[in-house]
Amino acid sequence: MDKNLGYFNLVMSPESQQTLSFKVNNATSKSITVEMAFAHSTTNGNGLAIYDSSKATKDSSLKYNIEDFVDIPKKEVTIAAHAQVIMTAKVTMPKGMDTGILAGGFSFKEKEGNQESSSSKGVSIKNEYRYVIALVTQQNTQKVSPQLKLNEVKATQVNSRNVFAANLQNISPTYLQDMNATATVKGVTNSELKYSFENSDMKMAPNSNFDFAIPVSIKGNIGDQTSKALEAGKYHLSMTVYGVKSATGAYQTTVNGKTVNYEYKWTFEKDFEIAGEKAKKLNNSDPPVHYKEPINWLMIIGIALILIILLLIFLIFSSRRKKENHPK
Repeated sequence: MDKNLGYFNLVMSPESQQTLSFKVNNATSKSITVEMAFAHSTTNGNGLAIYDSSKATKDSSLKYNIEDFVDIPKKEVTIAAHAQVIMTAKVTMPKGMDTGILAGGFSFKEKEGNQESSSSKGVSIKNEYRYVIALVTQQNTQKVSPQLKLNEVKATQVNSRNVFAANLQNISPTYLQDMNATATVKGVTNSELKYSFENSDMKMAPNSNFDFAIPVSIKGNIGDQTSKALEAGKYHLSMTVYGVKSATGAYQTTVNGKTVNYEYKWTFEKDFEIAGEKAKKLNNSDPPVHYKEPINWLMIIGIALILIILLLIFLIFSSRRKKENHPK
């Protein structure tokens, strides 16, 4: 294990075991209870490998789940003020995994209910801190190539904004580093529709999947965009993905105006369809699409008052004219 890495990178023989130790310090002036947990690595919606998503489902390509080979004897400890304790975990290398890696992460957090909270104007804020240490295990350092698949393409939402979601899956027991994806969705039913998006420097965890989001927008990022309504109908996705930067890589593309070489390249083409009810439901819950300008009641009242005044003036002048034309 290289102690300078900042995470555990273990090379172990089949069925061998190692015990890992963690020094946990309490720098506060009161005792705290710390919970220790472990989860297999996954890839989040931003295309980044993460190590603390214990609620994530197991990927269909995952043969060996590292969670089954990590044992934490004591998952909860109470630490006195300004004190330190040692927490441990036992790691076992599964038999039969001749190539590739297993990846996960240890997380440490203060037990819920002990954290400090603050409130302002009726809003309560709970401060929760989590510390994560990654674990990578393998039987050897033999290189394994990533393998990328395109699964389902569908319409959904990210942060209440309409997007096309292309599910990408790394079915290989290795990281997909330096991932650069460019995707274009074109309308088939309405050929005038076209949506494009690019994201570079992503990293997929071994045997994991995530939804690559293509915004249904005029311009801007997912969190700050103006959206047109999503149209029902047939669409076609074209996608190119590069992976693992290398000066001698066989595949070349331009990233931020610079030429970059990659070791791997995948191209995908896929037709998909969005039903009318699905499009309607998404549009109704997308704020920039569903949003209507609020009624300016002050302006309406002002115009109404002006019209009333003009009407009164007209009636007064009309009454005077009648009196002048019909003297007693």
